[in-house]
This record gives sequence, C-alpha cells and structure tokens, in this order.
Amino acid sequence: MVDLFRERKWDLVGYRKLWFAISLAVILTGAYHWWSQGLNYGIDFTGGGLVKYRVAEPVAPGEESATLAKARGAIEQAGVNARLQISGTATRKDQLLVRTRVVAEEGKSEDDILGEQKAKMLTSLEEAFPGIEEVESQLVTPVVSKELIRKAVWAVAWGCVFILFWIRIRYFDFKWAGAALLALVHDVLVLIGVFAITQREINSPFVAAALTVVGYSVHDTIVLFDRIRENLRLRKGDTFAETANISLLETMARSVNTVLTVLLVLMAVYVLGGASLRDFTFALLVGMTAGGYSSIFTAAQVLVILKKREEQGIARRRTTAGRPARQAERRRAPAAQPRAVRPRPTKQGPEPSASMPSPERPGEEVPAAEVEASAAAATSDQKRERQPREARKKLKAGRKRRKKRF
Repeated sequence: MVDLFRERKWDLVGYRKLWFAISLAVILTGAYHWWSQGLNYGIDFTGGGLVKYRVAEPVAPGEESATLAKARGAIEQAGVNARLQISGTATRKDQLLVRTRVVAEEGKSEDDILGEQKAKMLTSLEEAFPGIEEVESQLVTPVVSKELIRKAVWAVAWGCVFILFWIRIRYFDFKWAGAALLALVHDVLVLIGVFAITQREINSPFVAAALTVVGYSVHDTIVLFDRIRENLRLRKGDTFAETANISLLETMARSVNTVLTVLLVLMAVYVLGGASLRDFTFALLVGMTAGGYSSIFTAAQVLVILKKREEQGIARRRTTAGRPARQAERRRAPAAQPRAVRPRPTKQGPEPSASMPSPERPGEEVPAAEVEASAAAATSDQKRERQPREARKKLKAGRKRRKKRF
C-alpha cells in the first residue's frame, strides 16, 4: 500500500476551523433546500397504490434489467410516477409489481386517482407486453407511511445510541464517544442534505443505506482512535493535539485507500446495476464519502478540542491548588528562619588615660600606652577566633555555587 502521508509535516489539526467550515457549508446548503423544497419522499413514506401484473411469458434469467427498463419506459409514457420490481417463484418469475404515487386532488378521492393510473398503465403495458393482465391492486394509506417514518427514525437513533455506549466502554471516556457520535450525525445530515438538493427519492432503501453509512463511518473512526490511543502511550512528552496530528498522518493512507476502493465498486454498481439500484447506490456513494471525511476531519478534530479543554482545566486546577500552598509557606517562613546569633559582648574598660591603676599591683598606676597595648592584643585574639567561622561560611558558599552551576 502506497503511503503518501506518513512522512509529511502537514498540520491537519491546526486547520480544523477550515474543515468545520466545509462541513457546515454543505449541511447548511442541504438544510436550505430541505426547508424550501422539502424532501422527495417515496411511496413507502407518502402512501400510494400497489398493482401486481402477470406477464404471459416468464422473464428469462439475466433479462430482469432489460424487462424492467422496458416496463418503466411504458409506464413513464403513460405519465405515472412508479417503482417497479419483478417477482415470482424461484423457477418462474412472471409477476411485475408496480408502486405508484397517489396524491389526493380536489374533487377526486385516492381510489379514483388509483383507478385512472391503472387504466393508463394497463394500456401502455399491453403494447410492450402482449397478454399482460392485472392480478390485484391495493391502496397504501398514509397511516402506514407515518409508521414507517417513525420506525426509520428510531432505527437510526438507536443505532447511534448503541454505538455511543460501545465507544464509551472501549475508551473509558465519553469525550471519545461524543466525538464519534458527532461524526455520525454529520454523515446523516450530509446524506439528507444531498438528497434534498438533488431531489432524489427517499424510500426504504435509503434507510438501509443510512444505517450502512453509520456502521462504516464508526468503523473508520475507531481505527483512527486506536492509533491515537497507542501513540498517547508512546509519546509522553507531546500534547494531545500533536499526537492526534501524527496519528492522522499515519492512518490517512489506510482511510483514503479503503474509501477509494469502496467508491470504485459503488460507481460500477451505479452505472451497470440498473435504475432500481441507483437511488440506493447513490446514497451509499454520498454516505461513504462523508464517512471517510468525517472520521479524519470531524471526529478527530472534535476530540482534540475536548481534550485541549481538559488539559487547560487540569493546568488551571494545579495552579489554583499550588497557590494556597505557597501562601502557607510564606506565612510559615518567619518561624522557620534560624534564630539570629547575638554578637558576643566585648569587655569595655574605662577610657584610656595617661595613667590607670593596676589591678595586679594595687596602689600603683600603669601608663596609658601599656593599657592600649593590652587592648589591642585582646582584639587580635577575638579576630583569630572569628577566622575559622568565616572560613566555614566561605566553604559552604562555594559548594552552593558549584551545585547551581551543575
């Protein structure tokens, strides 16, 4: 596998605002068309008629696509919007199922409209398939359609909830699960928005395609999250944003190659699979592209933002916790200081005079010069006593300077 991204120095995390802007532009454009034009709901959601025909000659194996194309052309010529399907037994496929859209009009009931559609379709189909006959017909009410819509929404919602809790169990943190869930919501909104822009029909296969896209997208996201978690253990000194950016570059080749492989297969099915599979295949094409994009440029970027806030909160708490400790140290500092040593008192004698009485020889006076000489000798003795202490202080100061230097 060719890896064109691993050794690159691209800062994908630093451009996360650009990636968010691209996603937001697509979603808002789809939301505008959804609000202005609405969605093109199929017969499964709006209700309509179901008509079953039997052809005179069974459809040969491998001729289903040609038969459906021929029948679709005849029904479109009659001006009826319908979906077609060939059915029957395992050995004999001779039934044609036609689902038509029935919209009530003023002065006409739904049964009347369905009757007009059946008459037009039978006339056109008899020209294309001689001997064709109507077997049965029924009207699908909007009540059943609302139930299908409700079940479809709940199916997608419960799928997202189960994925959320599974990722929470796998990574022990709701931040990872929240980022993955936001990427899934992004994929579903992009898929609905593109269908609103193109006005393609939304039916039961669309729901199946949406669930398939959700499963594929979360699989790609988990592969990326595993690489980020692995690099977190190997790169202790890097920030989470740096680790996530390296992990993106390491897994991008795998994600791009996987998405391209799937898209090539879906494009072949879209072109060669026939008209009945085009809406379903188109939904998968859009969803797989959005899923590959969201894993790299949505889920990982949202996770970086959440983790960055967590790192800032931890640093703030450490700063707040360290401040009272420093204040307490300042309060304890005066009591912890060593007690000041009082200077040794020196003996002070009377001021020298021309002559002083001698304590050794009472009654005699000692000259002042002799008294000054004895005082100088006492001072020199005190200096000699202080020299060892000063030497020790200098030695300690030299040791401290060497410690700071190394």
